[in-house]
Amino acid sequence: MLKKLRAPWVCRVAEFLHFTTNELHRSKKVFLKLFIGFLSLTALVAIFSVLIGEFGDIQVKILATTFTISTASICSMSCAAFIEKRKKSALGIAGIICATISAALVIAAVWIELEGEVFWKSAITFIVLSIALAHAFLLVLPDLDLKHRWTQKASSIGIGLLSLQIVGAVWAEIDNEAYYRLLAVVSIVVVLFTLVVPILMKMRKETYTIVETLVLSKNEEGTYVDKGGAHYKVTKINPEQDSASNTN
Repeated sequence: MLKKLRAPWVCRVAEFLHFTTNELHRSKKVFLKLFIGFLSLTALVAIFSVLIGEFGDIQVKILATTFTISTASICSMSCAAFIEKRKKSALGIAGIICATISAALVIAAVWIELEGEVFWKSAITFIVLSIALAHAFLLVLPDLDLKHRWTQKASSIGIGLLSLQIVGAVWAEIDNEAYYRLLAVVSIVVVLFTLVVPILMKMRKETYTIVETLVLSKNEEGTYVDKGGAHYKVTKINPEQDSASNTN
């Protein structure tokens, strides 16, 4: 009975993740178009406000909305690229969900003018999580040499620790100088890895596979000759027999 209840749920999740993976390329294009579109709208609103000489509450709300959606699109593009390259759908989808929720909360706060300590703490939490996930995903995308890949793991740990410190400071309303000194230290380490990873990507040793093609022609003597006149004796090898002899 338990298997019958669980099977449809598992199948739906698997189908959803498979669909999401197949649609990643198109999703990245959609996020990019959204980013360009709302960025253009931001510029148009700014130009219009300059020309008419007014910059009222409506213009501020429109600019805040377009900037929020543009930022969420950038974070979502990072998550989509991570899913496509690293094949980890759950983490990438979590990042996209965080970006969407944070954008919705900020837009609601801008237009409905919501207030409340819990609301703003929740909004800041989702903003921090979405930016942290997008940042970490971007740093693990490059293929580094094996001896340098620890920097990517360290950067993810540093970003995670920094985001937890920020969220903890927001909810607990920490007022401790030592705490913020430690937060500053972690921030510096994160910035360091953010700069180091792209440099290591440029330093990565490329490995090339050289493919050589040898063209032989059979002569009357039963041997083979190449274009340079060198002679060869060719023996056919049966892969199954060869593997069996190696085993023995």
